[in-house]
Amino acid sequence: MAEPIRIAPQGWLQGASAWLPGEDFYAVIGDPVAHSLSPRMHTAALAERALPHRYVALHVTADELVALKARAAEAAPGRLAGFNVTAPHKEAVAALCDGRTDQARALGAVNTVRVENGRWLGHNTDSGGLLAVLTQVWEPGEPPPPLGVVLGTGGSARAAVDALLRWGVEAVEVRYRSDASGERFTAWLEARGLADDISLAPLVADAEPAPDVASAWICCLSGGVDARPYLPAAAGASSALLVDVRYGDQLPAGAPPLGFRFSDGLPMLLMQGGLSFAWWFGPPVPWAAMLGGLPPR
Repeated sequence: MAEPIRIAPQGWLQGASAWLPGEDFYAVIGDPVAHSLSPRMHTAALAERALPHRYVALHVTADELVALKARAAEAAPGRLAGFNVTAPHKEAVAALCDGRTDQARALGAVNTVRVENGRWLGHNTDSGGLLAVLTQVWEPGEPPPPLGVVLGTGGSARAAVDALLRWGVEAVEVRYRSDASGERFTAWLEARGLADDISLAPLVADAEPAPDVASAWICCLSGGVDARPYLPAAAGASSALLVDVRYGDQLPAGAPPLGFRFSDGLPMLLMQGGLSFAWWFGPPVPWAAMLGGLPPR
C-alpha cells in the first residue's frame, strides 16, 4: 500500500516529497494508520460510482489534530472534504467537531467526519456496522445471547456497548486496562444514564471462567495486544462468539478459544465503511466493489 500522507506547514507530504491532491479528497486518519485497508475499500467504491475524489491514509498524531482542522478550513483547491477516524483519535475528534449527529453525541466518539465550509460535522458508524456483523455471525435463528463482554474502553468500546444493547443483550460487562480509562468510561456511562446497567471491572489475565450462558465477546483492545489472556480458555456448554474489531497486523496471531465462533474486524470495516460512504455521497453504496477492494479471507 502507498505510504501515508503527513501534514506539513506548507501542504502535504508523502515521504520526503510534496503531495498534491488535485481534487477534493477523503482520508482515514490515525496513529498508526499504515495498516488501514480503508483506502483500498473506498478507492474501489469511488471508482464504481465514477466519483473524482481520492481516498488516502493520513498519519496524524494527537498533537496535529488542531492543525489538521485548520488545514481543512483553508479554501485552497484539493481540500480535505471528509475522513474516517481510527484509533486513538475517535474521542479527541468528537471534541473538535462543530456539530455531531445524535449517534455521535450519544457515544462521545466520532469515526466519520464531513467537512463543510471548514466545519467538522461528526458521525459514528461503528455501532451500526458492528450491530450488522453481530446479527450476521451469531447462531442462525437464535435470539441474542444474554451476556456481552467488551474488552477495552476506547471509542470502539463505546460503540460495542451501544451495539450490544441495541441488539437486545440483557447484561453487558466491560473490562478496562487502566484506572484512568476506566474512569473516563464510567463518566460516559453516567452521562448516558447507564452506570447502573453496565458492569465495569479491570482486565485480569487468566481470570475469566466460561460463562454458563450464551455470550458474545467484543475485543476493542489496542493493536497488537493479545486478548487471549483475558478470555475464557474455552467455551462452556453454551454458544460463545468472539468479534475482534482489529484486522491485519493489528490482530495478534493465534486461534480464538476452543469452541468460540470468531470474526475479525474486516466485516465490521466493510459495514461501517459503507455507512460512512453513504453519509458522504448518498446511496447507492457499492457494496460489492468495496468488498472486492478488501483482501480475500
